[in-house]
Amino acid sequence: MSTRRKITAATVLAPSLAIALALASTATAAAPTSQPRETFPYEFTVPCSPSGFAFDDLVQGAETRSVQTFTDAHGIPSRQVTHDAFQETDTNSATGKTLPFSGNLVETIDLTVGTRTVVGRAFLMTDPGRGIVIHDTGRAVFDAPFHVVFEAGPKDVLHGDLDQLTCQALAEP
Repeated sequence: MSTRRKITAATVLAPSLAIALALASTATAAAPTSQPRETFPYEFTVPCSPSGFAFDDLVQGAETRSVQTFTDAHGIPSRQVTHDAFQETDTNSATGKTLPFSGNLVETIDLTVGTRTVVGRAFLMTDPGRGIVIHDTGRAVFDAPFHVVFEAGPKDVLHGDLDQLTCQALAEP
């Protein structure tokens, strides 16, 4: 599974973790623990044939991530904050057309109430001369997998298919 697909999958799976850990106490918080910032280069191919196109999306990029875990006075995790960013280049295998794709978001899982909040520029692809072709920014709050309780801003990926949107953007002249 690609890194970009893992980000999308995490959007679906993280609330289950939050609900499972929702018994965390709300006592006075201790200092957060931090995982070191890590960068993960990636490269993969997305077939565009399922979307009706006769080319592949050749993806090359890197994701940077850091995680902080906040605990209560008893050391029980109460909140997890992830800073996640990616920069990649997507290339049409038939024409050589390339498009920059990036994201930069903060995901907060509140383990005491079982919510997950994503804020920032989750996905942004711009086609020079055409403008923004994929736009998923703003804020989204989830209380269960696939259950959005609040959203603000354009949400192309949240309400669409990432691979189809990317292939469509690479197909345009």
